[in-house]
Amino acid sequence: MLPSSTRPFPELYQHFKHKEKTCQLATIYGYKRILQDLLPTEDWKKAVWKDGAANIDEHSNGVGYGFDKSALDFVRHGEVMNEVQRWFLEETRLGIPVDFTNEGIRGLAHPYATNFPSQLGLGAAFDRDLVRRVGEITGQEGRALGYTNIYSPILDVVRDPRWGRTEECYGEEPYLVGELGVQQVLGLQSQGVAATVKHYAAYSTPHGGRDGNARTDPQIPFRDMHEILMEPFRKAFMEAHAMGTMSSYNSYNGEPVTGSSYFLNDLLRGEYGFKGYVVSDSGAVTRLHRQHDVAKDFNAATAMAVNAGLNVRTSFKPMSQYVNALRVGLRRGMIEEAVVDARVRDVLRVKFALGLFDAPYVDPQAAPAIVRTQASQAVALEAARKSIVLLKNDNHTLPLDSKRLKTVLVTGPVADDYRALVNRYGPMKSDLVTPLTGLKAYLKDDAEVLYAKGADFTDARFPESDVFKLNPNAAEKKMLDEAIALAQKSDVIIAVVGDDHSTVGEARSRTTLDLPGHQELLVREMVKTGKPVIVVLMGGRAASINWIDRYVPGILAAWHGGEASGTALAEVLFGDYNPGGKLPITFPRSVGQIPMAVPYRSGAWSGQSKKVDPNGFGSTRAVDPLYSFGYGLSYTQFEYGGVKVEPAKPRIEQSITVSCRVKNVGQRAGDEVVQLYVKDVLASIVPFEQVLRGFERVSLKPGESKTVQFTINPMRDLKMMDINNKWGVEPGDFDVRIGASSTDIKQRAQFTLVN
Repeated sequence: MLPSSTRPFPELYQHFKHKEKTCQLATIYGYKRILQDLLPTEDWKKAVWKDGAANIDEHSNGVGYGFDKSALDFVRHGEVMNEVQRWFLEETRLGIPVDFTNEGIRGLAHPYATNFPSQLGLGAAFDRDLVRRVGEITGQEGRALGYTNIYSPILDVVRDPRWGRTEECYGEEPYLVGELGVQQVLGLQSQGVAATVKHYAAYSTPHGGRDGNARTDPQIPFRDMHEILMEPFRKAFMEAHAMGTMSSYNSYNGEPVTGSSYFLNDLLRGEYGFKGYVVSDSGAVTRLHRQHDVAKDFNAATAMAVNAGLNVRTSFKPMSQYVNALRVGLRRGMIEEAVVDARVRDVLRVKFALGLFDAPYVDPQAAPAIVRTQASQAVALEAARKSIVLLKNDNHTLPLDSKRLKTVLVTGPVADDYRALVNRYGPMKSDLVTPLTGLKAYLKDDAEVLYAKGADFTDARFPESDVFKLNPNAAEKKMLDEAIALAQKSDVIIAVVGDDHSTVGEARSRTTLDLPGHQELLVREMVKTGKPVIVVLMGGRAASINWIDRYVPGILAAWHGGEASGTALAEVLFGDYNPGGKLPITFPRSVGQIPMAVPYRSGAWSGQSKKVDPNGFGSTRAVDPLYSFGYGLSYTQFEYGGVKVEPAKPRIEQSITVSCRVKNVGQRAGDEVVQLYVKDVLASIVPFEQVLRGFERVSLKPGESKTVQFTINPMRDLKMMDINNKWGVEPGDFDVRIGASSTDIKQRAQFTLVN
């Protein structure tokens, strides 16, 4: 067994043999995924991991068929993890501890961990402190149950909302994604676990939004790739010092990321200074020869990935497959031993940093007092509240008055389906409050709450129905008629529509942004009754709800809000909580407008000329989006004034302070997300129309005002990639815009940056 970490690191490494080195570069996929044993058996001494392993992924986290539920008990869970760790410490020759990895996108991937809103919902909250606390709780719960490395956050920037994984991302704007991602990393790592950010790199703009087996070259230029897609990763590595990252399936400009020394070495370790270890997304190595056609077989793919910079292959395949390929590569000279040594040192460095050599075990008895406490549930409720966005409120339709209602109809496929509120990469069985149960609990005996599903998430012809609408079949019409009959008896109708795992998520890209199935038809029929209708969008992407926007007076976007979804929704609908969320993605009117995401280069969203002009004359297209990035209403009103920029002529190395006064001039307390945008007036490269460079969510009582202050660091916030693809800051004039959304600008100012 190796001595403790008090011995010098190089001295420890000299004990390794080739078999043990290769085992430190591979993952054992956990119980009921690949590993068939919850606890060590005698057969383990014959398995490839008798020589150790880099990590064990998703062990005992409840994902898999026929799972032993007794192992999910918090105390038993810690005991299981300790017993497995003890085997590696005592039964392998070197006694190297394993790194227990697990997912954690909306809370820890354990059935009974705290269930937070989707990352898209958290993006809508525009609240750094909230995301930091979500990260802390996720890391704390993970560590209490024995996990030492959490695959979170997702730092992909959504540029095409048809993409299935839109719901798992903070939004479309790189500054927003980067700022929230940094907080999630800091929160996780403050609890003694590593944050492995994903999906590195250039993953989120596949052709036509397609994913699944179509994970290939993204449609984005080199400069935009760096300034938009890579910016959140740069921040996570350079500012938050994330200890892990996951290499993605896709290629960029014909070069597969998992086989790219540019992405995995030059950029990641060189420019970004990454000191952790890289795991592959499942199957990313195999795709080098089975999809990307750059390696003749799996042995060649393995050598390509390791030489490029991959540390650990993680896959839904036996560990032995990859370890054997590594050993073949070493024997045949396809991989130099020095390269393997470098990759293993990265893995060991993280294990030392996590304290696994000194404190490899957890205290199982402590877990029940740590996992899903009342305090963490309170944060989940706060997050659900803050994520809700008020999209429309004509004639002050909202909030509803419970004293004036006798009967409320709740309808729609998301109204009482818990599956839409959970995710394979987060908790799956926490106590969930659906919209229906939340409204029943809120109204109690004040009003009768009726329920009819009205429509499924999809119809019988989906996805064909996305391009060719037909009337409902007999079963679908019966479901619709049941909702219509109950609507006639109701004082108000709350239609909860959107997505579940059949329409959004990994490998669930869409052809259109319209509501799937007969969901819009359900809303149309509800409006036809003449009763007041409120539409609640509980989805995972932007939705082109043009008819609903035209004819429904009250619309909320509530995303997938986690375990407290129904409670938060009821509080917002009836005015106990004033919604203050903002859209983290643009809502196009049609997929024909895509790409339509901020930031965009000057002139990219220009309209058509109103005079005779051979280069732009005509009125042939819808120009503006349905809802802009950063948009969101409130039950109160806010007034902006007194913008100041100091100094007016800052030097490049000097910080700039921008301040603005915001006042609540309405009758209710509420939150406003104050947004700072900056425009480079003249640049050597066509600049972005404007870029988000600050946001602050402020809570104000009626009549209360607050001065919101932002700091711009030119070297961080005003840098651009020049004509030679080099980073730099160009002197000149910059416009400052402060507003309630990317298009609702309230105050303007300017400063001149000088050398």
